[in-house]
Amino acid sequence: MTASVSRFSFLLVALVAAVQAQESGVRTTREAAATAVIFNTRDPESRGLAEYYAERRAIPPENIIGLDCPLEEEISRKDYVETIEKPLRAVFERKEWWGVRTGFGDKQEISDSRIRFMVLMRGMPLKIKTTIQAPSPEATPPPRPNGGDPIRSHDEAAVDSELSVLGAFGQDAFGVVNNPYYRRFSPILDSSVTSGLILVARLDAPTAETVRRMIDDSLLAERVGLHGWAYIDRRSTPESGYREGDDWLFSAAGECWNQGIPVILDNVPATFPTGFAITDAALYYGWYDWGAGGAMAAPQFVPGAVAVHIHSFSARTLRDPNANWVAPLVTRGVAATTGNVYEPYLDLTPHLDVLNERLLQGFTFAESVYMSLKALSWMTTVVGDPLYRPFAGTQGGAWRIEPDAAAEPWVALQKELRKASRSGLTQTLYLARLARENPTGLNYEALGMLQSYLGEPRAAITSLETAGAAYRNPAESFRTVVERVRILQGLADKKNALKLIDRTLQRTQPADRAKLLNDIRNEIAPPPPPPTPVGSPKKP
Repeated sequence: MTASVSRFSFLLVALVAAVQAQESGVRTTREAAATAVIFNTRDPESRGLAEYYAERRAIPPENIIGLDCPLEEEISRKDYVETIEKPLRAVFERKEWWGVRTGFGDKQEISDSRIRFMVLMRGMPLKIKTTIQAPSPEATPPPRPNGGDPIRSHDEAAVDSELSVLGAFGQDAFGVVNNPYYRRFSPILDSSVTSGLILVARLDAPTAETVRRMIDDSLLAERVGLHGWAYIDRRSTPESGYREGDDWLFSAAGECWNQGIPVILDNVPATFPTGFAITDAALYYGWYDWGAGGAMAAPQFVPGAVAVHIHSFSARTLRDPNANWVAPLVTRGVAATTGNVYEPYLDLTPHLDVLNERLLQGFTFAESVYMSLKALSWMTTVVGDPLYRPFAGTQGGAWRIEPDAAAEPWVALQKELRKASRSGLTQTLYLARLARENPTGLNYEALGMLQSYLGEPRAAITSLETAGAAYRNPAESFRTVVERVRILQGLADKKNALKLIDRTLQRTQPADRAKLLNDIRNEIAPPPPPPTPVGSPKKP
């Protein structure tokens, strides 16, 4: 089959899908015509979810594929090959979704592909376990595949990531593959150098109801815009092996400010603690904790929110709503996230600075994640609608309508910040004027957090104090107290930090907030050790 025939078929299917979508009142896109939806015929809910998603996205019905797969999340390599990989390749060839040309010898290469996005519906397996058997202590260790490289000695993988290289016919063995789409800056449908790459994501969660909500929230956010805070939780760790993750998060904060999204940036090692209010969260990036505890146990995400927490096993399972990070995040309102099914090594996880920048520039969620990944056939699972484009409207996209009244304060804030994009000092001037003209807690807290980010701590403290007085929500007002204490702590201003804590505790506080302030007090001024009881033996 020639590339020209494949391209003609793609255009024909796109045209048919457009006509069908126009009749049903649903907007179609060329991305929708290039999307395959895969479900598990053994799962009683998987087909219904696939049809629901395809209808909502105007994906052609012939792009919905059922596979007879195991129901377990973790499957063997043999089951992956026999029940997923081989059947899908047969479908691609039968439907003429690939234009294949033969290279040297028997090696085949994809010259053109109609399908560039793939969605695995809830019910499809999540991860492929390793074939490498751990030796007994007495046994001679077997030779490692691919030499002695510890990364290339792994053959376990996320099903999503393995399927992204489905078109790599010349791949001789399972294991990590360099990603040709890493740091690209063009839509996948316009990227001629990555013909065989498929951007694979999954619509998966502990319940089918959550999957439907994720689909609906993504479409809603595309229509009305994604508005709210970006919560970014750094570790501020001095360890050289981990500084890269902190750098990603600091850069992500800067890009959010440049694009008009206000940022609440945490620079202490612990994750956002219990008692710290996570409200109106549109974006969340953080690390490094085993599970979504602390403030993330009960966050308030806006519809369509995107959230990612860096952890080696953040997506170990998607069935338990309280396990690790990915399942709790989608259960608590997030529409799109990504995580790791096995140990990935930091550099081979999504680089969150790249992911965030591409997302804010209007790329789809799948494009943004895959542009941020160095490696494929690896450990990353992408959870959410791959076609979701939350910020296309801010980049001149055609999906946006006028925001509702609840979004107006965020739109006004974004407008002022973007008047002076990439010029921090000028941004503070515009934002200060907005806060004076409209003295809300939101405007003054955003001003204070921007001043703190730009290294103006004293000005930030003043703005945050004004924000606390303006807020009507006690939880948000309390949050500004914590932000001020943290800034004073960073200035080594122990005296005023303790004064602020004591003054706040003089007013009756809920138990979680009182505990939070007392914990910070103990960080700043650790209590003396208890006296040794009389008659107790002395330590040697």
